[in-house]
This record gives sequence, structure tokens and C-alpha cells, in this order.
Amino acid sequence: MIRRLILLPEIVEQVAVNLEPHHLPYYAQDLATVFHSFYKQCRVVSEDEALTKARLKLVKATQIALAKVLHLMGMTAPEKM
Repeated sequence: MIRRLILLPEIVEQVAVNLEPHHLPYYAQDLATVFHSFYKQCRVVSEDEALTKARLKLVKATQIALAKVLHLMGMTAPEKM
């Protein structure tokens, strides 16, 4: 998931330089799919405090990335689901 997250600046640059906005929804869908797999396979909150903090930061980073992509597409991200 981290590999997908760090692609965001590159995707935004590609969209801006090549005027190819379709990469934004593709990226958002791909990131959401990877996040879904992560969330399904890994317990975010666990007895291991360090692991829980690390996974919560990963969840927060994904939330921020998806919100930014939605904003670039002219949409807003929901606060809760």
C-alpha cells in the first residue's frame, strides 16, 4: 500500500503535464482496492501498540491521499462510512 501511496505526486504530475485526467480515478480505485485488501488481511488495532500506531498512520495516509484525489476531481470525501 505504501508503494501506491508514494505514486500520488507522480500521477498528479502526469495528469497535469499530459492533460490525461483519467489517471486520477484509476489511481483512486487502485488505492481503494489495495486498502480494502490490507484492511481485510491485517488487524489494524491489536495488542501490539507499536504495530497499531503504524497501521493507524497507514490508514490515515490512505485517507489523506484518497481525499486529495477526490478533491482534484471536484468531489468531497465523506467524513464517515
